[in-house]
Parts: sequence; structure tokens; C-alpha cells
Amino acid sequence: MAQQDPEDYPIWGYAPWNQFRDPLAAFVGCTRDEIALVRNATEANSYIANGVDLKPGDEVLMTDQEHPGGEQPWQLKAKRYGIAVKKITLPKPVQNTAQVLNLFSDAITPRTRVIFFSHITTVTGVVLPAKELCGLARSKGILSAVDGAHVPGMMKLNLHDLGCDMYSSSPHKWLQSTKGSGFLYVRDEVIDRLWNTIATEGWNEPKLRAERFQRIGSSNIPALWGLRASLEFANQIGMDRIEKRHCQQADYIHGEMVKRHAESWTSPDPALRCAIATVNVPPIHIGELEKWMWTKHKIRIRGGEPYKIRLSTPYYLRRADMDRFLEKFDEYRKEKKINA
Repeated sequence: MAQQDPEDYPIWGYAPWNQFRDPLAAFVGCTRDEIALVRNATEANSYIANGVDLKPGDEVLMTDQEHPGGEQPWQLKAKRYGIAVKKITLPKPVQNTAQVLNLFSDAITPRTRVIFFSHITTVTGVVLPAKELCGLARSKGILSAVDGAHVPGMMKLNLHDLGCDMYSSSPHKWLQSTKGSGFLYVRDEVIDRLWNTIATEGWNEPKLRAERFQRIGSSNIPALWGLRASLEFANQIGMDRIEKRHCQQADYIHGEMVKRHAESWTSPDPALRCAIATVNVPPIHIGELEKWMWTKHKIRIRGGEPYKIRLSTPYYLRRADMDRFLEKFDEYRKEKKINA
């Protein structure tokens, strides 16, 4: 009510939001004009799949470890427009960078137009060699699109150094931002090749650059203040320190589970892992273990049927917290008479 100008109020659907884009761009290593503020990685992935011009028979190459929010936009495009979605099978665990590059390289055909992959996969948490994969795509004239939902806040990120054409993310995960504060990155040279999915004023205005992708009408500005606060907090701690602790924590819990004869799905290559340790623990069914851990001990774990446990180790987790999980895991095996 203090404004003198009656038009001086936040028209939230059509603002550049530079007070939020500037610190985000600095944090992820790109320019403001290459960043659009969206709600999450799923939304950004849909913008990418919907916005790229492809013809029937054109191929999109991805892995078999994509999140539904990454894969399904391309499957929709395949059903609607006749493109082909091809998948490579990632081993569990991935051994090294060369193994991944060879799998992708061998699967590329003259019809491959897009390589889409998760920087950190949802299935095993492997950190794929994104820079090398984007370089492979660029060398063959193929667009690279990366689902980076887990990356900001888990590990250092520099999008220009990565060399990708497009990148999506959900900072509410490891950066601990507010829900509904995602982003879409589009390399400046590619922006004009990407069609808008949502159209309003400015959709056909090239000078807006990536801002045109965030013009969706009224939006949740308080969520963006939460995003900015989370960036400031991470910068205060320092991403070098955060990433180092993430790796140390995951290495510890992974090593302890292997001692308990769990089958490792986590890469033996330190460059391909960070804050997620994934193991397979037959004959323990994850659904039963997950329920037992939560109802009896208020320990929350995630996994996948039948036997996979995906253990996340955010920096605020204490060693005592991990040791408590390990103690209860041993207790569960004893209670169920499961031999190590």
C-alpha cells in the first residue's frame, strides 16, 4: 500500500525475476539469459521434449534408469509424432566412464537427434560422465539434454563447463529449496531452436531469451524467495565442503553395507558416485524393511522392489544416524532369521 504508482505491484506472470535468476545462474555456472524459473525438473523436461522439432523416425537415446518425469515426455512425443525412443542398459554397477561412453556411442545411429540422460540416475544414484557424454553428442551434431534433478546442492555444477544444450533440475531436493522452485537451462545458441510449451505475451520475442519459458501467468513468488535463501545458505557453507562430506558419508554407509554382504550397485569409480549409495540385499524385501524401519524406529529409507535399498547421505546426517540405521538393519536380519 506504500506505492505511489497504482501500477507498481508484482505482475508475477510476466516478470524477469532477475533477483532470483542472477544468484541461481552464478551458482550453476551460466548466464541469467539461459535460465528459466519453472516448478521442477519434470516440467522442464516436458518443455524440452515438447519444444524440440523432431520428425517421424527421429531417435532420442536415453538410459534404462530414467525417472518417469524424464522419460515420459519423450514417450508422449513418440506416441503423438512417431519419433523413436531408444534405451541403453546401464550395468549395476557402472564400472567407469569409458563403459558408459561406449554404450552410448555404439547405440548412436544416423537418426539420433537427441541424447537425454540423468546426470545422477534415480535408480542407482550413479553420477554419469555428463561432460563427456555432452561432448560426444556435440561432436556428432546431436542435442544433449540432461535431467539434473539431484545435482544442485549435492555436488558442484558448472553448466558452461559441462557443455550441455539443455538441463533441468529440482533444487528442492539436495539444495533444500522450497517445493515448486525448479529451473530450465538452455544454452544460448540453442534457445531459438526450442518452442514454447506454454504461450502468453512474449512467447515469440527472441530478445527475452530463456525468460520466455518462465512466462506462464501468475506464479508462486514466495517459493522463489525460498530458492534464493537456499542458494545463500549453500554458498555460506561452500559447495566444495558439502560435496566432500557427501562423498565421505556415502562411502561410509556403502562400505558398511558391503561388509554385511550387500550387493553393491554403487560405482567403484569415485568420480561416478557422490551422496547416494545403492545396494541389493536379497532375500530382504524392501517394502517390508521400509515399513519396519519407519513404524518401529522412525527411520525412513527408500528403495525398489524387490531387494534394492537406495541410501542417501545429505551433509546434515550424522555418523550416529547412519550407525543407528546399521544397528537396526542388523536387528531386522536377526529378527527375521536372515543369515549374513
